[in-house]
Amino acid sequence: MKKVKKLLCALLIVLTAVTMLSGPFQVPVQAARTVTANKNANKAVNIKKRGTYRVLSKTKMNKDDYIRFTAPKKGKYTLTFSDFRKLKGYTPSERHLGSVYIYKNTKYGRSMQRVKTNGGKSSVLNMCSKAWYNTYTKGRKIKAASDLHTRYAKISLKKGETIYIKSFWTGGKHSYSLKIK
Repeated sequence: MKKVKKLLCALLIVLTAVTMLSGPFQVPVQAARTVTANKNANKAVNIKKRGTYRVLSKTKMNKDDYIRFTAPKKGKYTLTFSDFRKLKGYTPSERHLGSVYIYKNTKYGRSMQRVKTNGGKSSVLNMCSKAWYNTYTKGRKIKAASDLHTRYAKISLKKGETIYIKSFWTGGKHSYSLKIK
């Protein structure tokens, strides 16, 4: 019995030392920030930093919604859209389609942008649920008009320039992941 107690005490001391020593070496995990899109582009939430965001759309079926991104500095930005899904009642077998559009203010008004994306250049980024992709798109040659579960868009922006990101989803209220690099 004494041996077991000594062994438990030694184990407790080792675990305490490991816990104290590992503290400074831990890397903090940053969760994706959540933003809510708006049906009015001018009132849309304005993202001002690079990073990963979970975008929530609470508009009803077949309605558009917007978020904005203002470039913190001049450069090329890569926007990666992925994991489109319904907000409630999501099941992995659902087959839904959607699209993302990028607009920029010009001297003639708000203009849809043609961006470099998977499979070429396009002004419409066609998105789909994972089930749709696995059933209808997977294994085919990717074109700019293909329905994809994950899609990127590359765009050059000046410091302070704002783009409007409009999304549409057949499943109604939805969410998606947006990574800005």
